[in-house]
Amino acid sequence: MNAVRPQPLAALARDALFVALAAIATVHSLRLRVGDRYLVPTGSMEPVLHGHAEDGDVVYVDKLADGSALRRRDLAVVAHPSDPGQLLVKRIAARGDDGDSCWIDLRQGDIWLGPDAQRLQREQKDPIAARGMRATWAASAGSAAARDGLDLRAADGGMALVSLGSLATAQAQLRREARSGRRQRDGAPLPDGCVGAARPVDAGCVLVDGARSAVGADVPVADAGMAVAFAALQGDLLLTLETRHEALTWRVQPAANKVALWRDGELLREFDLPAPRGLVEFGLLDDRVFLICDGRREAMLVVPREAAWNPEPGQLSPGPRALAWVGVAGDDARLQATYFEVFRDVHHWRDPILGMPGQAGGWPRHVPAGHWFLLGDSAFDSHDSRHFGPVAAAAFAGVPRAVLGPWPRARWVAP
Repeated sequence: MNAVRPQPLAALARDALFVALAAIATVHSLRLRVGDRYLVPTGSMEPVLHGHAEDGDVVYVDKLADGSALRRRDLAVVAHPSDPGQLLVKRIAARGDDGDSCWIDLRQGDIWLGPDAQRLQREQKDPIAARGMRATWAASAGSAAARDGLDLRAADGGMALVSLGSLATAQAQLRREARSGRRQRDGAPLPDGCVGAARPVDAGCVLVDGARSAVGADVPVADAGMAVAFAALQGDLLLTLETRHEALTWRVQPAANKVALWRDGELLREFDLPAPRGLVEFGLLDDRVFLICDGRREAMLVVPREAAWNPEPGQLSPGPRALAWVGVAGDDARLQATYFEVFRDVHHWRDPILGMPGQAGGWPRHVPAGHWFLLGDSAFDSHDSRHFGPVAAAAFAGVPRAVLGPWPRARWVAP
């Protein structure tokens, strides 16, 4: 039987060095071709990605992703057009290869697209598909900053709401005159007995670390809404989004499996819809009012605002631009809630610089074939195509798939 002879120390060191070099080469090759880590250094994509020069999200970037398969609203990591060694993560707002939407403008917080500068239409997102673009503005659970934006005075310690009274009494709260008077009261913009936004919804948000963003707090938004999770419901549920134009209210009638849409307390339309089992989401998105029950597409209603609803000049109500709130009406009505959240859509903004359409500084802007127009979700803290123009799709470096750290913030990245 042959004995195993020990290797000389030099041979062991040589083998160890070879293994280490092979491992380094393998890791380097994988980082170049498969995936890599990327520290998000700024807040341009808040709250989807938390940015900080030292404590930002560390994101896994999938380099095997097919850039040609990306579409509008997808996230992409690209090389900076003026500094290829620097990476940027942004959202694709327009693609030059989409002939019917290769011109872009930003108006009233929304994206407008079209085949030329004269034929632009507001982009209208699907309320369920666009959940990843929602920013939490206030919530009943979480940090003090999250709770600070929510008026919970009507809810007892068990998150229960009791009836506003009869349906006629609740409707009276929605009339233009009643809303105007209420919105001028100091510190009490909501009807008594309701839960919702404690102050006007703005372009700020609650960050993933629990703090409230330092940008956007002075910019009011219209595209906002609310999510309510509940354990028990008795009576009619009133879900309202108020703007300076109007109060749009979904009246959910669980006992009858019906839903009605009111405007300023007056009936607009009625629908047959199964009663929600524990979750309702509602709001205004891209000039359409929506309701989603239990997250189900078959239990979603979307109604476009009509041009006739826009008030004449001088008829806007004073006070906040957007408020979201929930209440219950009817005899012995009661809502036992487990969670309230006020959210807003991505608010797009541009400098009001005048110029020739398609030229630097001018709006609308043209996106050439083979290029993307990229925007950050946090418009007031983002350096993007508004500043450096469309980016060649060839600059694509990957797709952010997951946040690897810091560990408490580890999560999959919503599309």
